Amino acid sequence: MEVLKVGTQRPKRVKVRFTAEEDEGREEWVPPARLRAPWAEKDTWLEAQRQWAELTQDAPDQDDPGFRAANLVFDTCPLNGRAEIGYNLRVRGLLFLQDIPGLCRLLGVSDAFFLADPRSQPGDDGTIIAPWPTTLATAQFLARVHAEVLLSELARMEERAQQRAIYGQHYPGRGKTPDSVVSPEVCAEVDAEFRQAWDLVSGWCGTEALDSRDELAALRIEVVRIGKLMEEAITALRAAGKRDTADYFAKRLGVPLDVVRNAELSGQ
Repeated sequence: MEVLKVGTQRPKRVKVRFTAEEDEGREEWVPPARLRAPWAEKDTWLEAQRQWAELTQDAPDQDDPGFRAANLVFDTCPLNGRAEIGYNLRVRGLLFLQDIPGLCRLLGVSDAFFLADPRSQPGDDGTIIAPWPTTLATAQFLARVHAEVLLSELARMEERAQQRAIYGQHYPGRGKTPDSVVSPEVCAEVDAEFRQAWDLVSGWCGTEALDSRDELAALRIEVVRIGKLMEEAITALRAAGKRDTADYFAKRLGVPLDVVRNAELSGQ
């Protein structure tokens, strides 16, 4: 088509004449976005479209457990601007690399790890864009490096899920909008959809991190149990009139008795 005139009103429009014989010189006002490239540059534009189609051909669905798991990793782990994952439809699952050397140092890999897929290509803003398999592998490496942070976040998410399954979710209203409540059944159904992604992240953290978390949880339970025994003994000593001895052990305990008394054996 041939550009005849650029409009001055909003939204922006461009007047064009269609040059194909079957259109017989038809003229029309079109949005500028429809004019992809000058005709002389069509081959370059078509090649860029072909490369982008290859780059995104294995992009995950938004409900894919692997994509949800990778999102959780990238949202939770401190990356300090080294890389980010694409979220919306056009870039979903792509890895935008802003600082490859910094990311290599963080993960203990070479830059070849991020450039191994021949579909990786430079972005318009100086980044390198890698396809979904590279994003997934990077998320798995990140999970091992930041296992403690991720396992703590997973524990909090699981605790919130258990609370929602019992009490539901309350959202306070604003202005004239009334409060809303999501039932426990709906909350449990939604959380169940994400649990597969949580399990993936947990597995990516590695057995060593999981064992360490379990040992720490068991240790906390034992500390609480011993603390409760001390609280019972101190209370019994005071009831028996041995206040000095009770005060001595209370001081050695190092924690106020009210704190010990209200602690749960879950260690939380």
